[in-house]
Amino acid sequence: MSVRMFRASIKPEHVADMEAAGKELFAAIEAAQPQGVRYSWCKLADEGSYLLVVDLEDDAANPLAGIPAFGAVMGELKGKWAAQPLTMEQLTPIGSYGLF
Repeated sequence: MSVRMFRASIKPEHVADMEAAGKELFAAIEAAQPQGVRYSWCKLADEGSYLLVVDLEDDAANPLAGIPAFGAVMGELKGKWAAQPLTMEQLTPIGSYGLF
């Protein structure tokens, strides 16, 4: 299991784009039903800050990469919407109830 947390700071003019794309992305993920992954986006209290959390059963194979909407959203996020590069932290769960 590999859990990573990404923090994204979104340019104010792209917050609505990010949220609309997120809804479409999660609809695509639900439709695809990929195995071996848990994925979440959380909006923080300050406008424009988000946490993206991914839990992969196998680091060598991210099943989200096979979903076209995922690649498209990540491309926009990294190339256009982000006010600064995403930051990533490796998380080591020490306890979880149904999350990891």
